[in-house]
Amino acid sequence: MVYSTNILLGIVTILTAVFIWSRRTYVYWQRRRVKFVQPTHILGNLKKVLKLEESFALQLRRFYFDDSFRNEAVVGIYLFHQPALLIRDLELVRTVLVEDFVSFSNRFAKCDLRHDKMGALNLFFAKNPEWREIRTRLSPAFTGAKIKQMFSLMEEIGCDLEWYLKRLMRDMRRGEAGTGVVVHIKDVCDLYNTDMIASIAFGLRSYSLRNTQSEIGSHCQDIFMPNMRRIIDFFVIFFLPKFVPLLRSKLFTEAHAEFLRRVILLVIEERERSGDLRNDLIEMLLTLKKEADLQQDKTHFTHQQDFLAAQAASFEVAGIETCAATMSFALYELAKQPLMQARLRREIRQAFAAAGPSEGLCYERIMNMQYLDMVVDETLRKYPIVPLLERECTPINKKRFYSLRPHVECYARRGMPVFISNLAIHHDPKYWPDPERFDPERFSAENKLRQTPMSYLPFGAGPHNCIGMLIGQLQIKLGLIYFLRQHRVEFCEKTVERITFDSKFALLSSEHSIYLKVVDCL
Repeated sequence: MVYSTNILLGIVTILTAVFIWSRRTYVYWQRRRVKFVQPTHILGNLKKVLKLEESFALQLRRFYFDDSFRNEAVVGIYLFHQPALLIRDLELVRTVLVEDFVSFSNRFAKCDLRHDKMGALNLFFAKNPEWREIRTRLSPAFTGAKIKQMFSLMEEIGCDLEWYLKRLMRDMRRGEAGTGVVVHIKDVCDLYNTDMIASIAFGLRSYSLRNTQSEIGSHCQDIFMPNMRRIIDFFVIFFLPKFVPLLRSKLFTEAHAEFLRRVILLVIEERERSGDLRNDLIEMLLTLKKEADLQQDKTHFTHQQDFLAAQAASFEVAGIETCAATMSFALYELAKQPLMQARLRREIRQAFAAAGPSEGLCYERIMNMQYLDMVVDETLRKYPIVPLLERECTPINKKRFYSLRPHVECYARRGMPVFISNLAIHHDPKYWPDPERFDPERFSAENKLRQTPMSYLPFGAGPHNCIGMLIGQLQIKLGLIYFLRQHRVEFCEKTVERITFDSKFALLSSEHSIYLKVVDCL
């Protein structure tokens, strides 16, 4: 009896302590007179995210448009017990991302260098000062001049996409010519972008468009295939980074990491042995390897076994799913609005006609395709595949707090996560009238001059912006060019009338499969 009483007393004491701690924790924003989203005890504002009812990005969008925060520059939220800020004011967005970047120089998410070198040395997750050094070393590989050198490799994959569509029409079409075939459009875009990244990042021809069961294609999709273990790992990495070393959460599965190590090692060894020059990103990794060999300090992070593979992994993560989703959303919108599609197809055909049959397209000619540029920009406006930006408050001189004045009478605490919902900003009618309408004319030369600064953030802004922005845009443009040059897309019976976003996926993804009819236009 006494034993049972002691157990009961212990449980009551623990619950009471948790309740008191919870009450004290969740008055943080109230004490500072910042409007906040009412939290749930223990879970903070992550209850729906934990139940997989709403992704964190969609939740931030909902908070942004909540009527009670309409006139607020910032909104207080809680990640479990951790106070965090959602920024709504664009001037404050500029301060965080650009003007005072040094005070927000790291992302809040974290990978552990001891147990997950592949994740921790990845450009996306690296912390200062390693991040700045890696970024400086990688930047030369993503200049316009370097991408121009890579163009022929990228164009090869575009031609493969056109060949794939022709074969698809031949093998699957039934009935009279012109009836078309219905395809899962995201699958086609995945194959194209897998081949593209395999070629320019890994120095390999994976031929996914010719053999959909290729090894590299299946491995590249591995990171985006959710299961319970992966969901837990990502949740800890992004929302509970202090627990990453304890729980040994990893960005990649061990099998995937080993595959990347093996591929990069083999390709680099073959390049060193043969001396071949291919003008791809592997050349940049070879340069990094030579620089590391000259580094006197052998404890330097560039000597880590997974340093080179981690950089290749960052290209994989950033270049396949994001570009494939953008292409599929663009094709959906063009199928929905045939006149826009006809205008784009006319521009594509004119570009090929001007180039002539012997010359073909060139990098400069694609960069001068104005309507194609407008279509891609508007797709990224309506569907920013990375739908939120996150930073960690890192005040200089070891200060404990960072003042957000004059934008708001509030302080951000050292280590506090700060979030910016570019998904919400891109759909805010204050900056984008009738935001749900797909209208490439928003990005005409004249209309671009009228855009509110910091209202368009598909690639972020400031020093932490997407290093592969130029190559990603070219990758998407080439895909659309070679998809639409000899084919068009149309709605069919299986096409969804309206895109809704998947609540279980961190990136912006359609909840329902997008099916379109592909019609031969020769």
